[in-house]
Amino acid sequence: MQATSQGWLVLQLTNSPGLLGLVGAIAGAPTLFLAVVAGVLADRLDRRRLLVWSYAAAAALATLLAFLTSAGLVAYWQVAVIAFLGGIRLTVQMPASQAIVSTVVDRAALGSAIALNSAQYNLMRIVGPSLAGFAIVAGGLALGFWVNALMLAVVAIIFARLPLVQTRAAGRLQAALWGDLQDGVRHVAADRVLTTLVVLAAAPALFVLSYLTFLPVFARDILRIGAPGLGLLTGSIGIGALAGALLMATRRPSGGSGRLLLLGLAAMSVSLATFALSTFVPLTIVALAILGASQVAYYSTTNTLLQTRVPARLRGRVHSLYVLTSIGLLPVGNLVVGAIAERTGVPIVLAAGGALTLLAVLIAAVARPELAGLTPDRAGVTAGTAVSTGSGADGPSGSTRAP
Repeated sequence: MQATSQGWLVLQLTNSPGLLGLVGAIAGAPTLFLAVVAGVLADRLDRRRLLVWSYAAAAALATLLAFLTSAGLVAYWQVAVIAFLGGIRLTVQMPASQAIVSTVVDRAALGSAIALNSAQYNLMRIVGPSLAGFAIVAGGLALGFWVNALMLAVVAIIFARLPLVQTRAAGRLQAALWGDLQDGVRHVAADRVLTTLVVLAAAPALFVLSYLTFLPVFARDILRIGAPGLGLLTGSIGIGALAGALLMATRRPSGGSGRLLLLGLAAMSVSLATFALSTFVPLTIVALAILGASQVAYYSTTNTLLQTRVPARLRGRVHSLYVLTSIGLLPVGNLVVGAIAERTGVPIVLAAGGALTLLAVLIAAVARPELAGLTPDRAGVTAGTAVSTGSGADGPSGSTRAP
């Protein structure tokens, strides 16, 4: 509801695809600059407390936007500032959120847990946008913001009460930040498959995921289906994503494979181009549903392979590098698409992005043929890793040894 209402609000305030893309870029900018630091924090600090404070801050920001909108005081610059602060908050949260899954779930069930986590998220992507669309028609643009604020506060309370083991002691903060960053980078650089997983995530971040920012343009100006139609488009993504997540959760062996990862990303490319060029609403809905399902297949598989390939002591740092490429580059994509769309139109830019992503998939498949045969069972930390950091679970030393 928050995302749908905010996109419609920005388009209402500015009537500009470029400024809509700019807000998306502003929201993602902190990830580009702070992701690796956030990964170190996730490995150093108690992840549960970090998540509690993160969700509490998110609730406060959502409340502020809800109040400004309800009072009729909201302006574009205010939305941009709140989006930027929310981006900082989300950047700190993401590595801890990813790393904490492997803390509470056994390795054998990790792939299913990640897929089920994606399923509940995408279920809300079906319900939330639909409700937001109808609320906007009824004159309740701020409703999505108020609901988001309330739910984020509830999540903060839930995390505060979870009986999770403290992941790091306070004394850990005395370690060198730069040394921790180097440990994570060295570990990724020493493993060719791990490097490919992290770098390949840049392609959808730059060329695919910006379509989410520009859905209001399709709903209002291209398909001409209005605010309820925007909820329909976003809900279609959620339906496809939910179906994909449930299928991923029931896969045996759990977690997918490198082959599924490549197929998922290729399907994202083709379905994005179909969505971008379609002016027939039923075809658009089908393309978005396939896009949602293929996103889950790609990201769930990548996440599982990363978590099973990286030692526990380095997961936060390695995931921060993955966040840097998979989400941190989103503002660059939003800015480029928004700027070009002002001249050529959004559909052409997004279709070209789908073609470029498909090219990246082909390059990865040819350059790293071993990626296709990778599974969680064959992605253990002893397979292909060449860096050992630290003399114990916590102390980084940067020492290097052969596998």
